Amino acid sequence: MVDLRKTIFIAAFLILPDASFCQTVTPIRLVDAPTAGTLPRKTVLIETYLFGEGGVVQSMNVGIIDLINVGCSYGGAGVIGAGKVTWQPHVAFQARIRIVEESLRAPGIAVGFDSQGFGPYARGSGLNRFRTKSRGAYIVMSRNYRLFGDFGLHAGANYSLETDDGDEDPSFWLGFDKNIGKNIEFCGEYDFATNDNDNRSMTANRGYLSGAVRWYIGAGFMLELDVKNILRNAKKDISGFVDDRPEPSRELRFGCRRSF
Repeated sequence: MVDLRKTIFIAAFLILPDASFCQTVTPIRLVDAPTAGTLPRKTVLIETYLFGEGGVVQSMNVGIIDLINVGCSYGGAGVIGAGKVTWQPHVAFQARIRIVEESLRAPGIAVGFDSQGFGPYARGSGLNRFRTKSRGAYIVMSRNYRLFGDFGLHAGANYSLETDDGDEDPSFWLGFDKNIGKNIEFCGEYDFATNDNDNRSMTANRGYLSGAVRWYIGAGFMLELDVKNILRNAKKDISGFVDDRPEPSRELRFGCRRSF
């Protein structure tokens, strides 16, 4: 029987659009955290995310209408390299609805759900989670300004469904994006990680500080370099993934958007 999850993963590579059909990518996230932005109607965004330990996640998001996006993603650790591949146990799903449009007096507000976490997936007693928990249900506010180009501020709160470690608290994040010219964008975010700071947590109670530089190459293609966990917010845990205070992680993403 064909494995549906692996079929989705491979198919996303095969339908990457031809450059002649692509447009500039609209930022709908910072590094990992979502913004209140949404894709335009009848637009698809395909992204490939490369992380440590040979990890790859392939994602696809679609603008159903201007204010509603849906998507899915799948991946695993060890995809690149000679070792064993450890696939995540399920296809992850995303949905986002922009419930308030930004105005001169108020920020844009969106609510959504995202079951895709980051890093390898840990299985076992008290685990069953991504190295960095998935966002789960969230609400986010975004406000944009003209400051030598475009400048955006963002804040959000979320509740992850990955609670086998006993930590059922919500978490919160803050972030910004700033463009330099038409093709370069810088993003930064700080996730307080208050849903991963109990006795069985994988963090050292410093939160996650991450940054990214995004290059819109043209014809709709995007290349991004992420530097994640700058505060080295991790501790040695029963998953065996990391040692105490690991170095920040350098990761890559690339993507393309097209209308249909």
